Amino acid sequence: MDTATLLEKYAIGERDFSGIDLSWADLKQVDLPAVDFWEADLSDADLSQANLTGTNFKAATLTRTNLTETTLTAADLRSTDLSDANLQAANLQTALYDRMTRFPANFDPAIASAYLIAPQSVLQKASLAHTDLSGADLSHADLRQANLQQASLFGVSLRQANLSTAALQNTDLHEADLQNANLSGAKLSHARLTDAKLQYADLSGTTLTAADLTGAILWKANLFGADLRTAILQAANLQGAVYDNRTQFPADYHPEQHGAYLIAPYASLQRADLGGVTLSGADLTGADLTKANLTAADLWGANLTQANLTDANLTDANVWGANLTETNLRGANLTGIDLQVAALTDAILDTPGLAADG
Repeated sequence: MDTATLLEKYAIGERDFSGIDLSWADLKQVDLPAVDFWEADLSDADLSQANLTGTNFKAATLTRTNLTETTLTAADLRSTDLSDANLQAANLQTALYDRMTRFPANFDPAIASAYLIAPQSVLQKASLAHTDLSGADLSHADLRQANLQQASLFGVSLRQANLSTAALQNTDLHEADLQNANLSGAKLSHARLTDAKLQYADLSGTTLTAADLTGAILWKANLFGADLRTAILQAANLQGAVYDNRTQFPADYHPEQHGAYLIAPYASLQRADLGGVTLSGADLTGADLTKANLTAADLWGANLTQANLTDANLTDANVWGANLTETNLRGANLTGIDLQVAALTDAILDTPGLAADG
């Protein structure tokens, strides 16, 4: 396809030019935002001073391409070959790239304010609204305060990612893997979370009004203070999820009937399976946790004053800063935990010498 034909098709609304051969084409100063050049060959082409904002160059060939002063903001450069391209004064701010992207020697995309889409990426406060990241691997990524509103995150891996206070309103997270993700304080109103995996996710303080959680797995998720009013919870799995008195559910929804646990002072939690659950800062004053499973639970800063933990399993639990004053720990399995980092005044233990005086 020649340049004239390309521009004619663009003018009448065509945007899909995937796989096209435009090698050696003269496209200097063209205005082609939001075009799909997936797997296109633009090698040796002149795209200098062109406007290619939001253009998809995934897996495209741009070797030796002239991109001098070209606007590539929010362009998708994942798996793109830009080796020997001229990127002098090009604008790559908020462009996407991955570890398969090939840049010219001595070109640093991070300095150009492009975003690395990969596991463990640091994307704090990143502007990714309306971006298509379907299927991407962002496990362990730092996305605190990122703007992902109306983004497409279908099937994305965000396992153990930090999305604290991120903006995810109207975002498509269908079948996303959010296991162990930190979503505390995130805004997810009207988000699509159908069939999403949210096992062990921290959703404390999260806004989920009108979010669609149909078929979502919220097994052992932390819902402290979450706003789920008007959320769709049809066929959602809340087995072992924890909530408190601040959590707001839809009218006529009874979380305890779906296997969720109310975490509150004097709660009745005998034999409760809370293994691996995040309970940091929880108020369990006087709660009955007889024979409860708290294996590897995070009890950082939790208040367990006068709680009954008789025969409970606390193997490898984190009790740093926890208040265990007058707590009954008789028969409890304390393997792998450091009681010296907790307050144990007058705690009842099988080994009394472990209890602190104050």
